[in-house]
Amino acid sequence: MCVAQIDTGHIAIKLPPLNTLLDTAYKTSPLLKVQEQLLNKKKILTSIEKKSWLKAVSITGNYSRGTNNAQIDGNLIPTYTTTVTNLYGAGFSLNLSLATILNRKKVISVSKINYEMEKYLFEDKKRELRKLIVELYSAVLLSQKVLEIISDGLTISDMNYSYAEIEYKNNTMSLADFSKVHAESLRTKVYYEEAKREYLLSIVTLEETVGIKIR
Repeated sequence: MCVAQIDTGHIAIKLPPLNTLLDTAYKTSPLLKVQEQLLNKKKILTSIEKKSWLKAVSITGNYSRGTNNAQIDGNLIPTYTTTVTNLYGAGFSLNLSLATILNRKKVISVSKINYEMEKYLFEDKKRELRKLIVELYSAVLLSQKVLEIISDGLTISDMNYSYAEIEYKNNTMSLADFSKVHAESLRTKVYYEEAKREYLLSIVTLEETVGIKIR
């Protein structure tokens, strides 16, 4: 991000466009992470429910090996042969209860409804996040403007104090008047530090909500 130095010495952040921050927040905001995980969970459960009938399927297989001895006649000395036979077998069974068959569509429908409800909650969270980021974005801009105004006041206050100090040393200003100028200078410095704190706090809050660093 582009960072500029204001004359008074505080750092001003050039914010990205609001739409850019919103698009980023939809992907990175911790406020959406939990809801997104719940949505994915419902989607996976719906997919599992559609395939739950596979649990009732069983496939069996077997293998056997046998030998067969045979005598071949016609020779003075009998001849014997051995034949090896390999046998393979497979079976398929489906064991679904009548209740499961009758309720299958309803169970899947409920699962889909839960998923759609989670989608709605996710979109609702996105709308809430959008509203929050717009508010925080505006707060950063406002606090920055306030800081700039107080910064200008601080510059003038410092100038007034410098002139008052010269006049006091030259005995052209009373101690009481000089004390008032000094007190006003201190108050302006306090206002500046408070405004600077609010500005930095507003930036941090926006960063944490969006889920990225913008400084």
